[in-house]
Amino acid sequence: MASDFVKYANSFQTVINLGLGRISALLKLMGDPQRGQRFVHVAGTNGKGSVCAMLDAILTAEGLKVGRYTSPNLVRVNERVVVDGEEIPDEELNPLLERVGALCPEVEHITGECPTQFEVWTAAAMEYFKNKNCDIVLLEVGLGGEFDATNVIDKNALAVITRVALDHCAYLGNTTAEIAKAKCGIMKPGGLTVALSQEAEVNAVIMDCAKKAGNRLVFACAPESEGHDGLSEIFSYKSMTGLKSALGGPHQRENAAIAIEAALALGVSESSIRQGLAATRHRGRLEPLSDDIIFDGAHNPNGVEALCAALDRCFPGRERTVIFACMKDKDIIPSLKMLSASARHFIFTRVVGNPRSMTENDLKTLAAENGIDGEAAPDLAAALELSEKYPGSLRVICGSLYLYESIPKIIDNPRYKCYN
Repeated sequence: MASDFVKYANSFQTVINLGLGRISALLKLMGDPQRGQRFVHVAGTNGKGSVCAMLDAILTAEGLKVGRYTSPNLVRVNERVVVDGEEIPDEELNPLLERVGALCPEVEHITGECPTQFEVWTAAAMEYFKNKNCDIVLLEVGLGGEFDATNVIDKNALAVITRVALDHCAYLGNTTAEIAKAKCGIMKPGGLTVALSQEAEVNAVIMDCAKKAGNRLVFACAPESEGHDGLSEIFSYKSMTGLKSALGGPHQRENAAIAIEAALALGVSESSIRQGLAATRHRGRLEPLSDDIIFDGAHNPNGVEALCAALDRCFPGRERTVIFACMKDKDIIPSLKMLSASARHFIFTRVVGNPRSMTENDLKTLAAENGIDGEAAPDLAAALELSEKYPGSLRVICGSLYLYESIPKIIDNPRYKCYN
């Protein structure tokens, strides 16, 4: 039973069921481990993971013991729960999952519903961070904000809102204003919020929500580019010049600005900000796997737009082959059209073992109906093999972060050199 539950908790998440009733009941049975912890709560459509990675490095440089809870995982669930840069080891995670699993029937009795996988992971993370006596915990929202399981906390040291765009519309709303309102649900009464300054309608919602919550609001503004070093950004922000973000792509400048404002709000020194930004690592985000293979987790139009801008600047004029997979619930045509403006070849594949993944043939058909021709491959390894018939082409893997699970197996092949 316990091993079955651990297997369930580590499987693909197949059910989205927003609400705080189940997670509240579960944590109460666990003694409410979230109480008394210091959280930086991060919501937004794009950039959450990058901002959390930057803040992790910055706060670590400041000498703090940092916990970080993010999703989705790329290879295994342990990546979601990190303290001082180290993933939770199996010998600590599995007993936690077994403990949570033993409580789930009681939660179902109390609420009428069994906790979701994400709620299981969230509860385990809260317990782990408490046991490790973290100075601060970076808490990334799973989906939305107001009714996301992470919003079970009753207060935070800081709320952070990254870029808001159209995504998960079936759950959050059909306009960026509606989605922004859902994400602003992480604001706590009398707290402090740092948000990216973006489109007027989104800013208006953020300001209104902050006012209603009695929050002091700080907007992170656009930094000034000073060029780039390969994929890394060089930029200035306010009085700080010559800043370097190890994370690649022009879009990372705005994520860095958010992280800087958040760090300043927490009283972090400029030297730690500089050191942390330059040391940040975040797999699956414009990550070179070899000289001619790039992996990026872009999975919605805003993310794909940022990816295209980065590729245009760093690889101007180079032929591109796009290897693409996506989930069934995504409106991927806008993304494919942006990619098709500069890609010569498309290879469509699937995330193997994930029931939410669109099949390669359905994806190929949908793309063809919208004027985008391509080939189909049953998995990422086959797609990469197929792409080798386009020598000299830059191969760009994107569409779903879940594709990354296959990367470690594939790059064991001597022809691929993993980038560290």
